[in-house]
Amino acid sequence: MHRRAAIVAVSLFCALALSGCGAPIFAGLTFAELSTAGSLISTAATGKGLGEHAMDAATGRDCRIIESMVRNDRKLCERNGSPAARKDWKGLASAKDAPLTVSTVQGSGPEPHDVPGG
Repeated sequence: MHRRAAIVAVSLFCALALSGCGAPIFAGLTFAELSTAGSLISTAATGKGLGEHAMDAATGRDCRIIESMVRNDRKLCERNGSPAARKDWKGLASAKDAPLTVSTVQGSGPEPHDVPGG
């Protein structure tokens, strides 16, 4: 059932995106402008644009256009969790999973005995 709904949603999205309709839809912005803004936000957040998410829904795989163009080990659509797919940039959403490292530089601050009253 979910796959059928995804196919219908992708079909409607493609029909609107490819129609060439330039009429303002929301706040004076056209569908193309809204789609571009949505894709940029999606890419920053998840590492994938709206088109790649649509390809994921249609194929059931992890699809990335740019990654497949710049990396020899990456196909356009990989199995979810494959070694090549694990190397992909996951967007800013993955920043919470990255360890926070703080490096200290010697001599960058006063030594405890140099502090007045310390």
